[in-house]
Amino acid sequence: MEKINCWEMKKCGREPGGERVHELGACPAATEQRVDGVNGGRNGGRTCWAIAGTLCGGKARGTYAAKITSCHACEFYRTVQQDLLDDDSSRPEQGSRILNLVLERTIALEREIEQRQKVEDALRQVNTKLNLLSSITRHDMLNKLGAIGLMMELLEQKYPGEAGARECTTKIRDQLKNLEEMVWFTSDYQDLGVQAPAWQQIPAVIAGLREWATVVPIELDPGIAAYEIFADPLLPKVFYNLADNAVRHGERVTHISVRADEGAEGLLVTWEDDGVGVPATEKEKIFGKGYGKHTGLGLFLVREILSITGIGIRETGIPGKGARFEMVVPEGSFRKKP
Repeated sequence: MEKINCWEMKKCGREPGGERVHELGACPAATEQRVDGVNGGRNGGRTCWAIAGTLCGGKARGTYAAKITSCHACEFYRTVQQDLLDDDSSRPEQGSRILNLVLERTIALEREIEQRQKVEDALRQVNTKLNLLSSITRHDMLNKLGAIGLMMELLEQKYPGEAGARECTTKIRDQLKNLEEMVWFTSDYQDLGVQAPAWQQIPAVIAGLREWATVVPIELDPGIAAYEIFADPLLPKVFYNLADNAVRHGERVTHISVRADEGAEGLLVTWEDDGVGVPATEKEKIFGKGYGKHTGLGLFLVREILSITGIGIRETGIPGKGARFEMVVPEGSFRKKP
C-alpha cells in the first residue's frame, strides 16, 4: 500500500498540479524520480529530507546542512522513521538508492568547489598585482606631493612680503595636506575584500580602539559578548570610522554605547552617541562616496566593508539628540559564541 507523501501531510500545494505550483514552483521532492518508491513514497515524497530545494516552514532549504535540523524535528520525518522501524525488509536497497543520489550531488559539488577555487586563485593573483601597483603609485604620489610642498616653502621665502602670494600658498598647502591624507587613506583599504571573511567578536574588535578611550568612552552592553559575526577582516576599520565620525562631527559627544539584539531582521548591532546627530535630509547621503567633510570616504567604505558579507547599515538617530548607526547582520552571518 502506498504511504502518505510529504506534500499530502504538509499540504504545501507544491506537488505537480498543486494549487501553489504557479506561485512557488513544483517541489523537488514531488518530482525527483530517482528515489521513486523509496520508503513507500511517490518520487521523493518520503525522502524529502535528503532533497535540496524543498520549501519547509515558508523558506526554501537549498542544502542538506541548512535543512536537516528542522527535518529532524518534523512530524512527517518522525512518521516515516517509525514506519521504517515497523517494516524494514526493503531498507538496504532503498538506502543504496538514496546513497547514490547523495553521492551524485557530492561529486557535482566537489567539481563546483574545484572550479571556484581556481577562479579564487586567479583573482587573488590579480589583486596581489594590483595592490603592488597601488603601493608603488601611492609612494610616487607622496613623493610628488612632498616636492610640491617644498617648492611652496621656497616660494614663500622668495616673496616674504607678498600678502596675496602668501594667502594663495597657504590655500595650496591645505589642499596638498588633504590630498596626502586621501592617499594614505587608500592604503588602509587596498585589501578590501581580498582576504576571506571570518567570524569575529565585536568586543575584541572594539578593544583595538583604545586610543579613543581617552577621547570618548565606548560602553559595551554585556549581551554583545555572546555573539560573533561573519565579516571582512577590515571590520575594525568600520568601528574606527564610526568612532572617528563621532569625534569629528558629533561636536559634543561624551559617550558612545554599543549593543546587540536579535530580531526579525537578524542581529541588530547598534552604535549610538550623544552628539548633535544627523539631519533628517542627510541620513542616506552620509553613506555616499565623497559626501561630507574630510575625505568623504569614511562612511562610504563602512557600508562597502559590511556589504561584503551582506551586513547592512543605516542611520536612525534623532537629530539634535545623537547619531545612531544600526548594523543589520542577516541570519547565517551571526552566531552565539561557542
